[in-house]
Amino acid sequence: MMQAPPRPNENSPRTFFQTLIRTLPLHILLATSIVGGAALLYSLSVSNRGTWTMLGSWSLTVLYVLIGIVGGTVAGVLDAARQMAERLEEALRDWLHTLPALNRSADTTGRELATVRQEYETLVEHSVAQAGRRLRLPQWLERLIHAGVRGLVVDRFIASCTSRGVHAVAPQEFRNWMLAEGVSLGFMPVLDQLAWWRYLLLGVLALLAAIALTLAFLAM
Repeated sequence: MMQAPPRPNENSPRTFFQTLIRTLPLHILLATSIVGGAALLYSLSVSNRGTWTMLGSWSLTVLYVLIGIVGGTVAGVLDAARQMAERLEEALRDWLHTLPALNRSADTTGRELATVRQEYETLVEHSVAQAGRRLRLPQWLERLIHAGVRGLVVDRFIASCTSRGVHAVAPQEFRNWMLAEGVSLGFMPVLDQLAWWRYLLLGVLALLAAIALTLAFLAM
């Protein structure tokens, strides 16, 4: 009987929403301060160049502040999603450690790789779903994680066995491989994707701030 993954550590945020509450204000504050501050500096530098120029510069400042709020919000959500994906990876790893050692009995003897694919894929998806429900992940993040680990973990395990000339495996061998590298391999693409999106967004915000600062410098 498969056990449920353990509950997250009580000393840190237990759900996606709790993590979001911690990370969102800082991202919004930093993004709005940097992007909006750069636009404000540009508006002040051209404030004495006529009414229309001043109106245009202040409109740009308002637009930059809105972009900073939206960009900071999205960046905060992506950072919270990355943290929760890491928590989910840790929960799965802890759960695998708590599984009792499997004895050499009839139901744990080695079986052909071709016959265990569906069983192991179901095991991985069920354990991810169980841990995800405990962390109360949003549906879009659950779908992203499932898409990242579905098939990939078991495919890598089978490829690893094939490359070593192993054609019959027991559940204990799959557990050991999951602890050694399978969990990391499954979550690495998801973590990389979330981090890449966040850094790309922060880069765009930094570019907008740099443009406003350049315009302010040229206007002086």
